[in-house]
Amino acid sequence: MLRDAGFEIEVEPADLDDSALVLGDVEAREVAPALAHFKARRVAARRAARGAPPAWILAADTVCERDGVVLGKPRDDQDARTMIKSLTGRGHGVVTGWCLMGPDGVCRVGRDMAWIVLGEIPDDEFERFIELGAWKGKAGGYNLPEVIARGWPVRCEGDPETVVGLPLRRLEPMLREVLRDQPSDAAHPRVSRASERSA
Repeated sequence: MLRDAGFEIEVEPADLDDSALVLGDVEAREVAPALAHFKARRVAARRAARGAPPAWILAADTVCERDGVVLGKPRDDQDARTMIKSLTGRGHGVVTGWCLMGPDGVCRVGRDMAWIVLGEIPDDEFERFIELGAWKGKAGGYNLPEVIARGWPVRCEGDPETVVGLPLRRLEPMLREVLRDQPSDAAHPRVSRASERSA
């Protein structure tokens, strides 16, 4: 998405397994930006430790929310089966949080939210999806473009890019603004993408 928008990027995963985190009583709208901020800080620290030049770092994270409960990435087949079934026949929220960290360490943090309504999925299609492991590494156990392509009954209220994992319509003006006045030899923005959706 960033390359398609004309940005030159370097992908550097934060190597954070957020599915292993135990969240307390925190709202999804707060969890996603906090995880993005943590990932940006982690990448900045790793870059500094190896002597890499300062750079703009963009990190993002996506979580699903159902009845106030934050849903991250499923742990295994059974967890994926239970998680996705709990989302069918009803609506759920998707929140993508981002953190844009400048070379000076100053962060801009924000979020965007969308609402997904997922209809009933035929049993044979659902089991194929689980057996293929198509749920792996994805908040809520699914990726919006993939399940649309599979013919799942799904409706998105909001920006589909938010559900995919990077609300570029909101971020692009900010990115162009901060990069506009950079010296010509300044490092290109680095993108930390350790979440379940790929930008």
